[in-house]
Amino acid sequence: MYGDWLQADEMGRGRGVEMNSRRAMSPGKWVGCLALFQLIVLVTIPYAFSSAPPLDVVEGLVWAPHWLLGTYKHPPLPSWLIEMSVLITRDVILGPYLLSQFCVALTYFFIYRLGRLVLDPIRAAAGTILMAGTYYFTVPTLEFNHNVIQLPLWSGALLVFGHVRRQPDRWIYWLILGALSGLGLYGKYTFALLLIVLLIVALYEHLTRRAFATAKPYGAALIGLVVFLPHLIWLFRNQFEPLNYAMERSGGATTSNPIWFLLAQLADHLPILFILAVVGYRGLFRAETAIAPLNDRNFLRLIAFGPLLLTLVLFVVSGSSGKEMWGMPMFTPLGLCLVAEFGRRWSMPHLGRAALAAMALIGLVGTGFIVQSLYPYGRIAPRSNWPMQELAGKVDEAWKGHSNQPLGFIGGAPFAAGLVAIGLDSRSQVVIGSDLTHSPWVSEEQIAKRGIVFVLQQDQAPPALCSEGAYKSKILLSDPLIPPLWAIVCPPKRTD
Repeated sequence: MYGDWLQADEMGRGRGVEMNSRRAMSPGKWVGCLALFQLIVLVTIPYAFSSAPPLDVVEGLVWAPHWLLGTYKHPPLPSWLIEMSVLITRDVILGPYLLSQFCVALTYFFIYRLGRLVLDPIRAAAGTILMAGTYYFTVPTLEFNHNVIQLPLWSGALLVFGHVRRQPDRWIYWLILGALSGLGLYGKYTFALLLIVLLIVALYEHLTRRAFATAKPYGAALIGLVVFLPHLIWLFRNQFEPLNYAMERSGGATTSNPIWFLLAQLADHLPILFILAVVGYRGLFRAETAIAPLNDRNFLRLIAFGPLLLTLVLFVVSGSSGKEMWGMPMFTPLGLCLVAEFGRRWSMPHLGRAALAAMALIGLVGTGFIVQSLYPYGRIAPRSNWPMQELAGKVDEAWKGHSNQPLGFIGGAPFAAGLVAIGLDSRSQVVIGSDLTHSPWVSEEQIAKRGIVFVLQQDQAPPALCSEGAYKSKILLSDPLIPPLWAIVCPPKRTD
């Protein structure tokens, strides 16, 4: 990936590229350095100060070993990737952190290559680097989930579409776009918003509109359908359960009305102003005019703001609300759009200052992770600071006090139960909640034969899955910020 950024043929290419020697930094090198810096800082620091994976990663690890086609909450791609990262690194904490920042680095690469289709190298790099000033590219990426995987899927689809609009007669670009369309829906269903916007853009622009008289767009749609078909069949068989879950979430207490949703998106991008301040507003305003072609500027406007406008319209029409994080992948081309709209030529010194300012923001996020780990905000232990090994050991000890069989099943709250499962060498299977509604990988017969431990966050009666006598014990962890947990041991059913 970095090889494309570091290509020597970018040196001296394009208007405005200023190189004093072959050793000077090129625009692509600055983007590559930024991506590498973020990967190093936001992997090593969280890994060094974490004793457990974050909440969404633990939930993904609950599903991951079963390679499901779908879950009651989300499509399956993130859990598949989490499992792959753990298999590669052999570490349930390092793997997902590395995976998340690799997704961000890939997103920087896709944005830069998209920028090169409509802007000169320096401004393409500037529009890419500005995105490091958004909240969505740093803080939330410390927890790999469905929003993070959307970043490279969204920007990758935009890059391929950028090639489609340049060469609409090339089958290869249409087919790749179709495959990405199907794959993107495996990441999160809101990817459909991007597909709607790209369809609007394709019908708006003259060259791509003419392509609809050929088989290419329909071939792309067919490829996308084939890729998505296994999950689509699963959705029909499971009464579209994750979509119903999403609808329930859209009206929950943690969602925002359209106005607050819009204001939150604005606030999340304000740090871009810091990068521009370091670059120097006066110098940029005095720079030579560089106006991108109108059709390219319209393209950037549509892909940067179209998904947001479509989301707001859907909120208003349906009378629902949404979570602020749903906007995470929508603005990946925003930096390119801002640079194109500004219409001024950037110099290499401008670009260098922007990159250093972006690195400073990334370093600040890493520092914030350290501070939060050492001095938790609100006296609440961060999920990544839960003592996973200690918890797993105490639950296993409670189990061994009543059974001589290995601990095979753990039920209860997904986070606590999941921590126990991945903290044990055997990586036991997790039953989500107190029944089997959301755990199709296990049966009542298996639980009766092997037994189960429920890890609960409050004292309550044994669940109905306990076929024999249950044994309850209180678990106190060494971290005083973590409230007591309850382990309910349900031994295997006696057969004598």
